[in-house]
Amino acid sequence: MRIFILIGITCFIFSCKAQNTDFNTYLSNFKNVELPLKVDRKTYNNTFYYSNGYSEISENWLKRYVCIDTLICLINPIEYRYDFGVKFNVNDKYNAVLIHKQKYEGDSVYDFDLSEIILTIYTEDGSIISQKIIGKDNDGWISNIDIKKNKIITEQIKILEFNKVESNCEIELKEYVIDNDGVIKNILTNSKRKGIVYWDNEAENFIIK
Repeated sequence: MRIFILIGITCFIFSCKAQNTDFNTYLSNFKNVELPLKVDRKTYNNTFYYSNGYSEISENWLKRYVCIDTLICLINPIEYRYDFGVKFNVNDKYNAVLIHKQKYEGDSVYDFDLSEIILTIYTEDGSIISQKIIGKDNDGWISNIDIKKNKIITEQIKILEFNKVESNCEIELKEYVIDNDGVIKNILTNSKRKGIVYWDNEAENFIIK
């Protein structure tokens, strides 16, 4: 009887040790990266399509590990697609991932065929601590994201005119930190400023004049 009791206690202890095998399998689909990390038009494909194609997150995993807010995350494979991206460690305590969300339809150039970058912070057992959309890209938006160990800086550009070599744009700069509790906090938002953006073939990216 004592042997069975000991086995039961041992199994209970290990099951409570935050070893969520389903979450570990989910995480294994993300490419591990070291910081600092830059995500822009030049590095986008390597960040999200490093395996030469997109890999969708299953609906089961979406419900468990992505969609904490239906206003941010809608599970509708006809209208949206969620792809695996990259993962990194935060403060040696939390798992962080960048997920690519693709929206197919839209009523304007700013929400049609829209790509969004979702930053999600998890506990070791897969519980979501914090989540935020930190960038969006399509014909109307351009995002440049720098992720460092102590902060995240995003430059979000809104194109104001189209079909020009150089286009007027509106630029907004935001700075985020991930605090000791794993919460993403927006600590700075600069006032929007006007600028001119153009494509630089040598840099393989949009450049602001």
